[in-house]
Amino acid sequence: MKPLDDIKVIEFAEMVSGPMCGKMFADMGAEVIKIESPGTGDQSRRHPPFPGDIPHREKSGLFLYLNTSKKSVTLDVTRPAGANIFRRLAANADLLIENHPPGHLDKLGLGFEALHRLNPRLVVVSITPFGQKGPYRDWKGSDLIEWAMSLTGYNTPTMVDDPKKENPLRAPGHPAEMMGATTAAAAAMLALCHRERTGEGQWVDAPCWQATLNTAKVEMAVYAYRGVPFNRLRAGAGAGLEPLPCRDGYVYTLWTVDAHFEALKELLGHPELLEDDLFKTMKGRADNDDVVRLAIRQALLNYDMDDLVSRGQALGLPIGAVYTVAHAAEDEHLKTRGAFVEIDHPAAGSLRYPAQLVRLNATPSSPSRAPLLGEHNEEVIGRRLGYGAEELSAFRADGII
Repeated sequence: MKPLDDIKVIEFAEMVSGPMCGKMFADMGAEVIKIESPGTGDQSRRHPPFPGDIPHREKSGLFLYLNTSKKSVTLDVTRPAGANIFRRLAANADLLIENHPPGHLDKLGLGFEALHRLNPRLVVVSITPFGQKGPYRDWKGSDLIEWAMSLTGYNTPTMVDDPKKENPLRAPGHPAEMMGATTAAAAAMLALCHRERTGEGQWVDAPCWQATLNTAKVEMAVYAYRGVPFNRLRAGAGAGLEPLPCRDGYVYTLWTVDAHFEALKELLGHPELLEDDLFKTMKGRADNDDVVRLAIRQALLNYDMDDLVSRGQALGLPIGAVYTVAHAAEDEHLKTRGAFVEIDHPAAGSLRYPAQLVRLNATPSSPSRAPLLGEHNEEVIGRRLGYGAEELSAFRADGII
């Protein structure tokens, strides 16, 4: 038994935001039927990485991760026959996840109002860059644009004297779309709970920009209280706000309060400069931050990252390593928690994937492999909807599936 094994989901979405939302349902047991374009499939099938850097629609690392545990159906919904099949699937679904531009489904006759008349219990989740309403509704968006507009890019800390000399930074991967996806999944579950009480589905409007902007609560609070923008400059603004180099990597640590500073001194072998009475108080350390910081940076260069973290944590010091992907992939804590799972795929072979984000002890779940393009056409369109072999062959010949 899995937590969501009675939930039926239609995923009409590509690349990251919609598929990530669908993945969260699929890995927890929901039946997620992924609608893909005939012949080409989800755009992410053409997105690297590929084994050996050789493009293959069944081997994209991005697609394989985002689409675990799903079923793939190919369908051209711009054709009347394809749209009719889509309606028949939606008529018996609990949830539709889509990430097309606002108004796109309405033009196809498959918008919320039309589907709500067909299936009043259906919850429709629309994930877009800027939402279904507002002046930016029809703007073209991307993960980088949503990230940049969310404050997180500009407020990336800098130690440069003049913040304008260092460009705003972005996080790797697809953070804004991932945040939009997880926010949308949470909202979808709320909508499903509401439906259980009332019998009514609803439309969930989930913009990635606002989901990412919502992480900047502290910066917004500073502006609300002071009426001034948050300052990127971190030099002299307190300890622990920059990565500090050690012999073989970087660490973050805090030494503002007295107990932490004493632990840090012990960790570093009590450097003579740090024993000065001038640094015994928080105020003394803050007033002489440039001297303290330089002494700590010089001392850290005598030690390895893992050694600093293990000994520092044992001393009660807040300290952590700045991980590379390799560090995270081989981390013993994550392995102990079962954070990764091996999945075999008929085209891509056996690969290691991140497991579910959360662990439910009563109803544990693990992902299964991503589908081949159109792998479930016969099961879903044929046997479930009642189309015979000749009809399916005609659909294929006509490019509908």
